[in-house]
Amino acid sequence: MKHIQLLKKHSNIFFTLLFLILLCFFKLSAQSANDTLTVKKQIMLLNQQMEDAFNNNDMNKVAGFYSNDGEIVYDNYTVRGRTNLDKYWLDLKDKGRGWKLSVVEIGGQGEFVYQLGTSDLKYINDGKESNSITNFVLLWRKQDDGTYKIFRDYLTQTKFEKTIPNQK
Repeated sequence: MKHIQLLKKHSNIFFTLLFLILLCFFKLSAQSANDTLTVKKQIMLLNQQMEDAFNNNDMNKVAGFYSNDGEIVYDNYTVRGRTNLDKYWLDLKDKGRGWKLSVVEIGGQGEFVYQLGTSDLKYINDGKESNSITNFVLLWRKQDDGTYKIFRDYLTQTKFEKTIPNQK
């Protein structure tokens, strides 16, 4: 029993480390400047559209930003698959009070693109306004129609900061 509790406790660290390794892999891949800029603009636009959908109380639309096999993972829960993702967001219907996504970094191109960021989500919980501020790692997957949808959404307390490369 202790082993299972220990695994659950450290799963967030494992997933964060796994995605940081993937981030390094994506960063090492060669990218053309125009392709990278286009992908970054697409992801930034998707972030804005998700905020707008939430702030307009359109939780079906928010859920639609996730792929059918997408998942949200945090320390004490996992939401997996279309039905559960829809329910997760629909549970916030008429409870949302505002959502702001801040992008720290976007990288990669082709089938998978990663995003590091911060989510500041306000909602009503037990009649009181609550505020959930979390950091996240998103893995966007390119769909057959060329658009991106969220494949993995890992919420973490790890703080991401934009780094500035050494200039010589």
